[in-house]
Amino acid sequence: MPRTTAPEESSPFTRRVKIGIAGALSGMALGMLDSYIVATALPSIARDLGGPGSMTWIITAYALAIAASTQVWGKLSDQLDRKTVFLLSVAVFLTGSMLCGLSPAMGALIGFRALQGIGAGGLLVGAMAMVQVLVPPRESTRISSWTGLLLGLSLVGGPLVGGFLTDALGWRWIFYVNVPFGLLCIVGTIIGVQVPAKSGKARIDYGGTVLLVAAVVSLTLATSWAGTRYAWSSPTILGLCAVAVAALTAFVFAERRCPEPLVPFRMFRTRNFALAQALGFAFNVTMVATVTFLPLYFQNARGVPPSLSGLLLIPMTAGMVAVMNGSSKYIRRTGRFRILPILGSGCVAVGTAGICFLGPDTEPLLASLVGLPLGAGLGCLIQNTILIIRMSVEPRDLGAALGMGSLTRTLGSGIGAALFGSLYTGALASGGAGSAGVTDGLHAVAAATLVVALLALVAACFVREVPLTDRSSR
Repeated sequence: MPRTTAPEESSPFTRRVKIGIAGALSGMALGMLDSYIVATALPSIARDLGGPGSMTWIITAYALAIAASTQVWGKLSDQLDRKTVFLLSVAVFLTGSMLCGLSPAMGALIGFRALQGIGAGGLLVGAMAMVQVLVPPRESTRISSWTGLLLGLSLVGGPLVGGFLTDALGWRWIFYVNVPFGLLCIVGTIIGVQVPAKSGKARIDYGGTVLLVAAVVSLTLATSWAGTRYAWSSPTILGLCAVAVAALTAFVFAERRCPEPLVPFRMFRTRNFALAQALGFAFNVTMVATVTFLPLYFQNARGVPPSLSGLLLIPMTAGMVAVMNGSSKYIRRTGRFRILPILGSGCVAVGTAGICFLGPDTEPLLASLVGLPLGAGLGCLIQNTILIIRMSVEPRDLGAALGMGSLTRTLGSGIGAALFGSLYTGALASGGAGSAGVTDGLHAVAAATLVVALLALVAACFVREVPLTDRSSR
């Protein structure tokens, strides 16, 4: 008779671990959903608090704070108890959420949004680090497929939830609603997560933190404003770029001399880690192009109402979730992953090439089908970049590595939005604001995205296959 193994021994997904994973994913969902929910309420907020000219700062302050804080949270989680650091980030996020809902004026709301964004930076990187602590690499891909589902629900459901809350209860409830879910996240984490205590105190790299924040904030502002608020050649944009370059250069020199650097450059000596950063950057560039400019095409070229244009992204979301689930099963069964980013980059290239064939009279439902290969490609890339990062670094650098991966993806979103926005508006200026001009703008964005996808395909071909372990990272 074959020896049977108790479920508690054969699977890492014990009841306690499941509760801990639910807590981590709840925190990740809070960070993902917030941007999409808040965007739909901006007109109502401007009417209530005034200051419509400052309205975009509600989004910008949040994004800046996430970009600036992610790496700091990741490094803290390496030096301290990952569970404690994650719970602290949840507390900061919930405090910011409550204060946003209570804001009496636009300036106060923007400031509290920055506080909320600081907490969100820890939510995203902390949740990923927590998952790596709870389960071994082979099984962590199962969690990644759930993460893809959360991302898809955020893209499609976020604007719908934001609109419903704003219409039914008022815009302040888009912030208050975070509190009960955040409390569930805290309870799940406290009950379900057990991590070994770490001795010693955190050695904070204050100089590196200041320089990295200066570089990230300057670059994020430059990519957000270039081509919209200011011309690319304006003194403001050039000055921000100069500050970013100077701060980044000083950061590199400072980190090489720091005994406990914010970004351990030893991570980049591993080829897979560096390639994972390129793949993550490409993933978010493609996401920006898809979720931003395809709905504009549906609305402005095909006359689809804004409330329905987001629903036309469902094929992309379905493709992403299905492939993430399938690739997760493949990795768990075979222990191999190298082929997946190659296939993913290829699918993204096929999808972006398909966008180039959309015309001013293409049926919206037919046009939405280009999202299938795009979603399939993104589904291969998102979870495997995290897996490659995990398998490329030592456990002591896991938080910093995941923080760098998150920062790279954030910069990909900002830079992609700026460059593609310039291409899009340039095409509109030359072709007019009609359906043909909108389609030309979409084609310009798709062509640039295709180049990014092909570069990602080349990078994916150089990823090395490494054996997956069955032990969790501590």
